[in-house]
Amino acid sequence: MSSDPREPEPDDEDTGPLDIRRPAPPDAGSDEAFLPEGGLPGDYRLYTPTDSAWPRRFEPLTVTPRPVRRPRKPMILGAAAVLAVVVLAALAIWLFRLSSEPDSTASDAPTTAAEESPDPEAQDRLLRLLPAGYPSESCTPAAAGEGALAEVSCEKNSDPGGPLSSTYTLVNDEAALAAAFDASMRAATRVNCPGNIQSPGPWRRNATPQKTSGVLFCGIQDDRPTVIWTNVDDLLVSSVQSGPQGPTFDQLYAWWSSHS
Repeated sequence: MSSDPREPEPDDEDTGPLDIRRPAPPDAGSDEAFLPEGGLPGDYRLYTPTDSAWPRRFEPLTVTPRPVRRPRKPMILGAAAVLAVVVLAALAIWLFRLSSEPDSTASDAPTTAAEESPDPEAQDRLLRLLPAGYPSESCTPAAAGEGALAEVSCEKNSDPGGPLSSTYTLVNDEAALAAAFDASMRAATRVNCPGNIQSPGPWRRNATPQKTSGVLFCGIQDDRPTVIWTNVDDLLVSSVQSGPQGPTFDQLYAWWSSHS
């Protein structure tokens, strides 16, 4: 044994240089290793991507969002509802204005004789010409037709055989007298008067048989016996009616004979 501790023992084997085994280098084609510049073979290092290296290996995906088209139906329906409200409002305003405006046609139209208030003097004259048998206030003024001065409608006459209803019209001339008489006849169906008296035909008073006092007509109006006559001297048209309960046609005609 050598006394120098730095010298190996004579029987120790020479170990030679130590074999330093490096770990197997990563696959050179792998993304995890690279050979640094100036390095020795096998001196691979792990690859750590840097900010400058990342873009070269991975390009970010660019996404362009497509605009989202919302359904237009609710908008269309909303617009239609608003339009309907506007139209209804305009219509309501127009109707309100139309109803509030005065009727120019009615105001500009000439007032007819039927719309005029009866002449008080003509009304009094007519009431004095009525046949006997009408109680007080049984006759009331009525709207007079064209060419008429006054008209009254009367309820039941109290004399025997008297009519249940009657109308008396005072006119202003013979032309109006003929027109009013014709209008009354058209409302009834013609028949001969009792005793087979011609209808229509002239009638005369017993006191003046040579003079025609007017024209007489007998007919049926709404199943009611009707007698219509004119008085030329008084310019008066009279129309009287019976009813289902009487008087009979003969009774009504007899009443006329004594009250004309």
